[in-house]
Amino acid sequence: MLQVKDLHVFYDQIEALRGVSLSVDERAIVTLIGANGAGKSTLLRSISGILRARSGSIKFAGASIEQAPAHLIARTGLAHVPEGRRLFAKLTVDENLRMGAFRRNDRRAIEDDRERLMDMFPRLRERTAQISGTLSGGEQQMVAMARALMSRPRMLLLDEPSMGLSPLMVDFVFDTITKINGEGITILLVEQNASLALQIATSAYVIESGSISLQGSGVSLLHDERVREAYLG
Repeated sequence: MLQVKDLHVFYDQIEALRGVSLSVDERAIVTLIGANGAGKSTLLRSISGILRARSGSIKFAGASIEQAPAHLIARTGLAHVPEGRRLFAKLTVDENLRMGAFRRNDRRAIEDDRERLMDMFPRLRERTAQISGTLSGGEQQMVAMARALMSRPRMLLLDEPSMGLSPLMVDFVFDTITKINGEGITILLVEQNASLALQIATSAYVIESGSISLQGSGVSLLHDERVREAYLG
């Protein structure tokens, strides 16, 4: 579904991604792990069109998107949940969710999706009229994921969804990621909790200093001594 080949991305004169290549099969969960500053978020931002690569190619569902603007990439069915949630902090929970469906005009289906997501994230049903900026970190993460799902994506880019959350909320987020994937949505996951991320991954990549250093199944990397020493403690 997604193919990235020989991607080079710069911040001014600093090369952040150095020839990164990876692929994500349809309905898979692919995990990307690495240290802070390794290039994980840069890769997701390049895929979703927030950053423009200097060279290399990105194909989604067979179409080249490396030169497309972010709003057109979103229309192809690719949704990005960025690090830090990036909610519309002054809007309510319900307004944030409806912003996720701003391109859609199928009102009945929008309401059906909203109800389905309230079932997936029950706490949001109690918070629909609450200003999003006043929510807890875990609740904000629920809103960010639900907002992305309101666009009916084919693929979800998740950037550090468990960051700053309590252990109980981390478990909920990972259970929800598995459920979302079970509904047929492909997932590319960047995650600091390498152990949990690798446990649910179909395949996985390790990125170091802007380059892919290891790749394999989630299980194989979970038991790789180099990964265990560097990322699993």
